[in-house]
Amino acid sequence: MISRFNTANLAKITLLIVLAAIISIQPGCKSDPHKKNAPEPIETPDVKLNIKFERFEQDVFSHNQIDSSTVMALRVKYGQFFDLWCIRLAGLTPGYGEHPNYNFIAKNMNDYIHDKYMREIYEESQKQYKDASFIKSESEEVFKRYSQLFPGKPIPEIVTYLSPFATNVTTTDSVLGVGLHFYLGEKYQYYPTLGLPLYMIKKFRKEYIINDMMKGWLDSEYLNDTVQNSCINQMVYQGKALYALELLTPESDDTIKIGYSANQLEWSYANEAKIWAFFIEQQLLFSNNAKLYMKFINDGNGTSGFPKEAPAKLGAFIGWQIVRSYMKNNKNVSVSDLFKNTNAQDILSKSGYKPLKAS
Repeated sequence: MISRFNTANLAKITLLIVLAAIISIQPGCKSDPHKKNAPEPIETPDVKLNIKFERFEQDVFSHNQIDSSTVMALRVKYGQFFDLWCIRLAGLTPGYGEHPNYNFIAKNMNDYIHDKYMREIYEESQKQYKDASFIKSESEEVFKRYSQLFPGKPIPEIVTYLSPFATNVTTTDSVLGVGLHFYLGEKYQYYPTLGLPLYMIKKFRKEYIINDMMKGWLDSEYLNDTVQNSCINQMVYQGKALYALELLTPESDDTIKIGYSANQLEWSYANEAKIWAFFIEQQLLFSNNAKLYMKFINDGNGTSGFPKEAPAKLGAFIGWQIVRSYMKNNKNVSVSDLFKNTNAQDILSKSGYKPLKAS
């Protein structure tokens, strides 16, 4: 497979007519490939935005003993997020209908907060994030830009929490939760014991928090069944999210946005034309076989069929370049319009995407 990647002959590939003009390979140029088609930064709107910011884990672990009245008070304060945490994130109860058993939940919460393992995680999170006001202040700047790019969309409350390494970002209709247990640094002692791969652990750092939060919020708004039904839909959706992050979090490096090392990002740009040719040659673009194409979308140690230097998520990387090209060549399209357009083939055909051979 690797040899085919290195020697792909595009002249022998049969393509749909709509793709023939798109994949033509042009001579190399001296422009910075990192900046090619990247969006111009937007000015942060001069508006007041005071996002509600709550520390759920502090509210929970600050108690020496939790009783039913404490549970009721927490449920009133946190609403749907509390239910979600109890049932799915902490696994304290399999669910409760119209009449929660507050005594049962209180007993399980006491076991939870006095568990040696969870107590150590809480204490470590407090060492690093006792003052997490940066999350509030940076989120307010990001959501000012978000309100400009996505007018009329709701602005969530931000909540920090801990769970047994269930997830790093959790959303409800009105809450964007960030699990601090996944941002304790790549050298945190418990990560290796969980059997987590190194490529994941390397990203368990403070620098990733805001980008992960915003990617999670975009997914909660726009990731739907349409996105799931083909490779090109997945590629373009991931490209939309990365393009939006460029505008929403301009302070963070592109390596943080896509989760690559600097060398991996350089490799991807240098081999962009070959990566694109691989997707065409292997007839992946319009595949609806998720088992086949998701390995080019999901994170991992690398990408099957590519050299060891290649990072994972090459489908997302190419989708990013397609969306960049589409937005550059369709200046009348707003970011909100971009996300509303669920026709990935339309975006591809109008993108004029033509990856350049490395000079």
